[in-house]
Amino acid sequence: MSARPVPRHIDAPNRLPEYIFTYIIVFYTSQFLFRSGFFSLTLTALALYMMYKYTLDKPEGLMMRMVHRHVQIGKMRPSPRFVRRFEI
Repeated sequence: MSARPVPRHIDAPNRLPEYIFTYIIVFYTSQFLFRSGFFSLTLTALALYMMYKYTLDKPEGLMMRMVHRHVQIGKMRPSPRFVRRFEI
């Protein structure tokens, strides 16, 4: 009796949600600002390439952690970048 072989790619990082998130944000923001489809696709391709290069050997979820850390939407819940000390 032998054990079933485990595929080599079972622990490969899955970055599909990060790619989708980047595509949606960059494409629709640039489409809204510039009203140019070709320019939006170019910016989106550039953003996806930069994200791929930046997260190549990093753990999955890095872009989501960076967004949580550096982007603040409104003043309801400030991100860690804008809060200097822990407040209760």
